[in-house]
Order: sequence, then C-alpha cells, then structure tokens
Amino acid sequence: MAYFTRDYIDFFQDLARNNHKTWFHEHKKQYESAVKKPMLAFVEDLIAKMQLHDPEINPNPKKCIGRINRDIRFSKDKTPYNTHLFANISKGTKEHPLPGIAFRIGAGDSGIMGGYYKPDKDTILHIRQRITNDTATFQQLKSDKNFIEQFGSIQGEALKRIPKEFKDVFEQEPLVANKQFYYLKHAAPEFFLQENILDIVLNHWLAAKPLNDFLSAS
Repeated sequence: MAYFTRDYIDFFQDLARNNHKTWFHEHKKQYESAVKKPMLAFVEDLIAKMQLHDPEINPNPKKCIGRINRDIRFSKDKTPYNTHLFANISKGTKEHPLPGIAFRIGAGDSGIMGGYYKPDKDTILHIRQRITNDTATFQQLKSDKNFIEQFGSIQGEALKRIPKEFKDVFEQEPLVANKQFYYLKHAAPEFFLQENILDIVLNHWLAAKPLNDFLSAS
C-alpha cells in the first residue's frame, strides 16, 4: 500500500518556492489531504507494526509528527514553514528521550534516522559508560550485517580531547569519544513513494533496535 503520492512531494516543492502565509492558506486543503492525512495514517500503521515487536511502544501518533510551522523566534531565516514533515516514534518522553525511529519527508533531502542526535550530557556519559563496560557487545552490534546494510555506520561529532577515564577504551573503540550517536539513511523524497514503504521503514527500525536498546539500557 502506498501512503505518499507525487502530490505530497509537489506540495513541499511548491512550498519551497512560495514559503509565505498567503500561499500556504490558499493551498491548505492540499496540505490536509496530500500531506497531513497520509502522514498520520503512515505513523499510525507503523506504530501498530512496531508494537508487534515491542508492546511498550504506545505513543500518541499525532504527537509523533512535527509541526509544519517553523519556530522563527531566534532564527535569521524568517520563512514561516518547514519544507518537510518530520516524525519520531519511540518509547521516550520529552523529559526522558529514548531512541526509536525517525523520518523526514519533504522537498529535498529526506531520510530515516535512529540513535541519539542531540543527547544531553548525562546521556552521553551514560552511553560512554555502557561502551566501556561492554565494548565487545557494542562492537558486535555496530558491525551487524543488517545494521550496516540499512544505515552504514554510527555517525556524530567527537571530542578532540578524550576524558582520561575513557582513554584506555578509546584505544579499542574510538566511538566512545562521540558527542552524538546517530544512524542515518539519506534518501530522495521519491524513496517514500514505494508501495512497501511501511515495511521498509519498519525494517530500518528493526535493524537499529539492538543498538538503540544497548545505548539506552539502564
């Protein structure tokens, strides 16, 4: 079943050229029917499939989807709308974010993401301790064939100076110095027009889940 159509992509490509309130309000019905409605249906069905593998995943589908309106309060770019929709599905909360699966579909660069993109200091310290305490398991998970096929590798910026308590493990596993631990599949927006896109995104989540669980485990 196809969830997204050419109309979805066309809407965002047109919005990118006409990013102002007048145009958006003139095309709001198109946004509701071609963008908002199929995205919600996709998220609802994806959550249902994810729950078959992890019943603890039970978010409100509407709250998983980002806003079309940009927060322009502190931005030099005052265009009012995002030229994509972003969704994030996980067991986490705002107070305690956990990695799940996220995806961005819009006018240009789109893709599927997992892991931690903006972990706070406590989370980074926890991840480093997890890697230190079980380096072998971490290396096994990041080398898993399915993970590599779907995402390639763990990405993120790294510290230039390694804390002394992690210098020994750094010799075995340089990723302990990372400040981010995310995995990303870049895709053209047309990627999401595929008939089996639900299973494709689900399979990316399944490939990311062992690493997600390792990084977030207590």
